[in-house]
Amino acid sequence: MVDQVANLLQYGIAAARAGRAEEARQALIKVIEMDEHNESAWLWLSGVVDTVENRYICLENVLSINPRNGHAQAGLQWLEAQHPDLPARLAQEPPATEERCPRCEAPVPYSGASCPNCGQALVVVCPACRDYIEVRKTVCPTCGQQLGNFHDGVSYYLTLTRAYLANHRGELAETTLSYVEAEAAKSADAGRYLGEMAILYEQMSKTDQAIAIYKRAIEHTPDQASLYARLGTIYRRRSMPDEARSMYQQAIKRAQGSPEILFELARLDFEENGATKTVLEILQEVIRRRPDHVVAHVILGDLYVEWKQKGQAVDYYEKACELSSEKTLIGQEARRKLERLRPSLPEERTQGWGETFRRLLGLMLLPGLAALINAGVSPWRISLVACLALFVAGVGGYLWVCAVDIPRNPAMRALFGPQGVKSTGQKALVGLPGAILWALAFGLILWRV
Repeated sequence: MVDQVANLLQYGIAAARAGRAEEARQALIKVIEMDEHNESAWLWLSGVVDTVENRYICLENVLSINPRNGHAQAGLQWLEAQHPDLPARLAQEPPATEERCPRCEAPVPYSGASCPNCGQALVVVCPACRDYIEVRKTVCPTCGQQLGNFHDGVSYYLTLTRAYLANHRGELAETTLSYVEAEAAKSADAGRYLGEMAILYEQMSKTDQAIAIYKRAIEHTPDQASLYARLGTIYRRRSMPDEARSMYQQAIKRAQGSPEILFELARLDFEENGATKTVLEILQEVIRRRPDHVVAHVILGDLYVEWKQKGQAVDYYEKACELSSEKTLIGQEARRKLERLRPSLPEERTQGWGETFRRLLGLMLLPGLAALINAGVSPWRISLVACLALFVAGVGGYLWVCAVDIPRNPAMRALFGPQGVKSTGQKALVGLPGAILWALAFGLILWRV
């Protein structure tokens, strides 16, 4: 605070010396707001105000702080010599001022930060260069930063608050939010503006203020589901599960089963109660409503891991990996969890042609032995019918292996996508005809025997 006052005072003095009276006046007024007993600020302000009455008041304030200030004494003597009636006039009525509020046109004091009549801010700080700017200006004259139009009311202050946060000026953001609150109270859209204000308080980690503002926003717009949901999330993070659950349930009623809010409720139950059937049902409903919800797939995988159902867990982790990038945190987490469950061998070894033919040989062993026995253990005597039956058994066995053992066989990946034969319908489409062909061919060979 001391450094800020000193820097601002130096800026005001430099502006005054350079002849930039308006900039000097605004900077020195801000110094006096922060330190009303600042002798130097009052003295320099007396040189940049534009009425005799205000100059006289500034010099009187200097002497009230330091009665021995020679500059102030000399200045007052000169003013009284030039305007003998000035002391009596000031004693009878408040000084005239040309400063007026830019919104309501009411007279405003030079040292005021806001209009005493309507509450309009008179001076703002540039988010970029931190100079003090008269509120009428839409662009900072020092650095060119866009400030917006104060006539936009609450939107102007919200934009300014976000700019302060982006520039790591939390104390200015909090000050500006007081104007947001005052302006929102006058708006027919008060609930929406208060909700945006509460989000900004969340970004500033001021959750007590955020909770209070969310409650006020709900009073204005009781049917806005997102307000209940965000308030529920604050309660969840503060380990207040009952309050959080109540807010999520209120939000779900108003949002007609929003998948995002359902997911927050499921996450709350999972954190509180672990892997339960209720959590499973809610997450499955989330995925039904929003199939690309990555985190829901990951948590479902976690549920099945706890229940020691590896196959289902792998399916959900694989889907999460398919939906997310390796560069995202959730994508990396899904891949780590999947690697713990999958075999350590690479995909080419576990799902390639070599493994496919190895599994197929196992299925062809029985038909091959039957055909060999039918030929009197002489391979060259195997009949054309038996050879055809062996070929059909091979085709059926291949389809069977692809559906049951090697679902990501290269041919199946080309046909069904990266996950290969995954769904129950796909497994039936591939595996059932394969099993039937294999059984018919094996039956034909046995019949010939």
